[in-house]
Amino acid sequence: MKPMGTITKYYPFIDEETKTILGSLMDESNSYYDFVQRMSIKVLKEEVPVNLAYLAAGHVWWCRIEETKNLIQEKYKNVPCIRPWVFPHNSIERDQVMYHDAVVEAIDKVLDSSAEDWMETELHLLHTFYHWPLGDVPSLLEPVEKAKVLIEANPLLNCFEPLICAFKGLAKRREGYTKDALIVYQRGQELAEVHDDSLYMYMNLLEQADTLVALNIQESLARFEELYDLALDLEVPYFTGEVLHDSGVAFETAGEYDLAISSHHEKMKAYGMEDIPDAFPSRIYSSLGDGQKALEVINRYFEYAEPVETLVFHLWKAWALALVDRLEEAERTLDTAHSLIIKSGSERTLGNYFHFSGVVELRRGDFLAALDLFEKAWDIAERIPAGTNQNRALFDLARVEILLSNHSKDSTKVVVPGKWLCKLENFAVEHDLPGIRMQAALLKSEFYQSQGQLRDALGTLQEALEISDSLGVKTLRKRISDRIRELNQLLREAEVSTEKRKR
Repeated sequence: MKPMGTITKYYPFIDEETKTILGSLMDESNSYYDFVQRMSIKVLKEEVPVNLAYLAAGHVWWCRIEETKNLIQEKYKNVPCIRPWVFPHNSIERDQVMYHDAVVEAIDKVLDSSAEDWMETELHLLHTFYHWPLGDVPSLLEPVEKAKVLIEANPLLNCFEPLICAFKGLAKRREGYTKDALIVYQRGQELAEVHDDSLYMYMNLLEQADTLVALNIQESLARFEELYDLALDLEVPYFTGEVLHDSGVAFETAGEYDLAISSHHEKMKAYGMEDIPDAFPSRIYSSLGDGQKALEVINRYFEYAEPVETLVFHLWKAWALALVDRLEEAERTLDTAHSLIIKSGSERTLGNYFHFSGVVELRRGDFLAALDLFEKAWDIAERIPAGTNQNRALFDLARVEILLSNHSKDSTKVVVPGKWLCKLENFAVEHDLPGIRMQAALLKSEFYQSQGQLRDALGTLQEALEISDSLGVKTLRKRISDRIRELNQLLREAEVSTEKRKR
C-alpha cells in the first residue's frame, strides 16, 4: 500500500529505526488492516523499539484484534505506555463505563513517567473515548482540552486535530446542537483529508452519518455507503461491522425494518460472531409491535452475555415485557434501568425510560398516565433527536390519543385524526421515512375503523401501498395487504347486511 498519513503522522516524533520499519511494512502491505497485522507480528516475534510496540498496541486497539492485543500486552506488560491500550472498546456504554477508571489509572502512570508530548496527546484522546458517556459535557471535554493545550504548544501535533473534532462534535450532539455538530464533523473530515488520515476520516464520517439519521435519513444512508466503501478499503472487519450496525439503525429510523434486521445479521457475520445472540433486533421487533419475538431475542442475549450493567438492553427488555403484558416484570426491569440512568447522566436515555414506562401504563389501561409519560419522552426526543426515539414517541402518542378518543366518543363530533396522528404523518413525510409513513397509515386505518369509517380505512391503506416497494418494508407491505383483505371482507359483509335490511 502507499504510505498513509494514519501512520506517517508519527514520523516527526519517533526514532529513525521505527520510521524505517514502518516504511518497509507499508510497502509490503495490501491494506491498513494487513499493515497492522504485519506490524503486530514483528512486534511479537522480534525485539523492536518501544515506539513501534506502542504504535502496534494502539492500532491493534483501533482494529479491535483482541487476541493480538492481549499477546502484545503480555509481552510488554512492564512497559507503561502499552498498558492503556489493553481495555475493550466494543460497546459505547458497557465497555466505556466498565473500564473508564482503569484506563485513566493506566494513562496517569504513563504521564507520571514523563511521556513525550505526542504520546501524551494521543493518550488524552484515548481517555476521551472512555469518558464521553460519563458526567456532564465540560468533564467530558476535559481530556480533549488537555490535548489541545499540548497541540497549541507544538503545532506538529495538529495531526490529532481531526480526532478532537470528532469528540467536540459528540459533545455538541449530546447537548442537542445537532447542526453545530455536523459543522464540527465536516471540519474534522476536511482536516483528515489534509493529513491523509483514513482512520480519523472514518471516525468523523461515522459520527456525521449517525447525526444525520435524525435530520436527513437519505443523506445519512448516502454517508453510510461512503463509509462502507472506506471500511472495505481499510479491510478492518470491525469497521465493516460497525458501519453495518449503524446503517441498520438508519434503516430502522426510516421504518425499513427488514433491511435493518438484515444489516444486523450481516454485522454479526462481519464480526465473525454469527452464532452469538445480538440484542439489537429486539428493539426492531418491538417497533413492529411483536413483543413475543422481541422478548425471545433479548432473552437470548441476556442468557449469553455476562451479567453486565448494560442500560439500553434493560430498557429494551422492559419494552418487550410490557408488550406481552408481563407488566410487573417490566416495572422491575425499569427500576433496574433507572438506577443505571442516574449513574450515566444520559438525558436521552431518560427519555426512553419515560417512553417504556408509558408503554406499561398504556397496556395497563391508564391512558392519561401513559400520555403524560409519552409527552415527556417526546420533549426529550425533540430536543435530543436520535431518529428512532422520535418515531417511537410519536407513534405511541398517536396510539394513546386514539384510545382516549375511543373512550370518549361524541356522536356530534366530526371524526378526524387527532393532533398527534397528524404530527406523526407530517413528521414521516418531512423526514422522508417511507416505512414510518406506512406504519402511520396502519394506525390511521385503525382509527377510521374504530369510528366505523371502513372505506376511509381501506383508502388509507391502498394509498400506503404506493409509498414504497423497497425490500425494507416487506413486512409492512404484507401487514397492509392483509388488512386490506380484512377490510374488503368487512365491507362485503356490510353490503350484504344492508341489502338484507332493504328487503
